[in-house]
Amino acid sequence: MTHSLHRRGEWDDLKDDFVVLGCPATGINKKGSAPKTQKFLSICYKHGPINLGDMKTGNIYNTTMDDILSHVTDGTIVQCTFDNREKIVALLKELKENRPGISIIISGISDIVQQCMEEAGLGRIHTIEYSLGTWGRTELLPEFEILKTTTMCGHAMISSDLVKKLVRDVKRGRRTVEEACLEMAKCCTCGNYNMTRGIKLFKELLPLYMVHSLY
Repeated sequence: MTHSLHRRGEWDDLKDDFVVLGCPATGINKKGSAPKTQKFLSICYKHGPINLGDMKTGNIYNTTMDDILSHVTDGTIVQCTFDNREKIVALLKELKENRPGISIIISGISDIVQQCMEEAGLGRIHTIEYSLGTWGRTELLPEFEILKTTTMCGHAMISSDLVKKLVRDVKRGRRTVEEACLEMAKCCTCGNYNMTRGIKLFKELLPLYMVHSLY
């Protein structure tokens, strides 16, 4: 799933950032996959994801878990975002014993994902897909510090202009950091936005930008 592969950042702020996807396969197990996907979501939810959702229904910051579960159909792809490796290891251990019957993909730093696999007793990763970065007129991209935030939504639903507006709002006292990050989380329909990492990145972003007026 390429939309979760392009997260920008340094090793230290990516080491606790994981997106776990549940994907039925067309022509293999798509037919009748809805209850399997619901089972996968329910297992993930037990392990405390910082975000969870699907691209058609929304995520837990703009709707409810019950709503997400009730709208799962055959072929629905779901995403669950976690903010530490201990949760990933515990999740993998349960998925090993209670397999939902759909493909499971983890986006994260590959070395750390491999460590989690080994700790869960699952051995080597089956397949790895890498992002080769962004090609073309990269000078048109937002600043790297902004990209750290916007690339947490792989469908580009968090715009760089929104991030800058929220920085201005916080500096002017119109919102708290947490409220600003909640606004961004609501935009990322799939549920890939990591709220824990988002708050940390936003606090690091604030001193880098000035506003002409605080009023």
